[in-house]
Amino acid sequence: MVSWKEIKSRIEDFYKFSQQEIIGLIAATIVITIIYSMIDNYRVVIDPFKVLLISVIAIISLFFRFSCQKIYGLSQGQKAEYKVWWIGLGISFVVALLSGGKVPLIFVGGAISTIMIKQRLGELRYGQSNMVMAITALWGILGNLILAILFAVALYISPQNYFFNQGMKLNLVMAFCALFPLPQLDGLSLFFGSRNLYYVAIATVLLSAVLLLTKTAFGLIAAIVVGLGVGLFYILIGSEKD
Repeated sequence: MVSWKEIKSRIEDFYKFSQQEIIGLIAATIVITIIYSMIDNYRVVIDPFKVLLISVIAIISLFFRFSCQKIYGLSQGQKAEYKVWWIGLGISFVVALLSGGKVPLIFVGGAISTIMIKQRLGELRYGQSNMVMAITALWGILGNLILAILFAVALYISPQNYFFNQGMKLNLVMAFCALFPLPQLDGLSLFFGSRNLYYVAIATVLLSAVLLLTKTAFGLIAAIVVGLGVGLFYILIGSEKD
């Protein structure tokens, strides 16, 4: 594990979204906005303000999710880049259209890691690490859960707030859909990188969803405790050399 000073330096030098990543993020944002604007009978909610709010939620969620993966990747001497899954976006749109928005699947793609040669010099294992790839994938899912909890806290304070409610739901859906072990999704890297981490991720997402969707103080506190427990688990396994 490199020092915080070195991580800060790597972020300043290498943290950025490429043009291809930005195009993918824009496409994912548009699809998510359309899906979450759908109602019954294949219609779209004609409410510009709500459409704008959903777009903002999508941008925040995608940006935070992949930022978590980029920062973790840099700490391990790897460059994580967002790879949009165009077929997945198409599947998400078609399923939402056929279900009238009742099945909001969000297959946006995942992070692809490449080795940063200079930053990996002196490491125990110079080449690509399956465990690092698995934890990079896990950080995308954890990023969504972190945001879901933050939105849930705000929703508890303001129970009728549309922005907070949709933000919590969208991030839970994104975390769940990312678990699918399909090509170009983080679930595939997690599944083959560490089967134990994959099972932990599934249990964490499902338990967090059940607790947060109760919209009660107990559920919120329990979800935070679960998050802290997973964080402690990560610290224990992350302290080992990759």
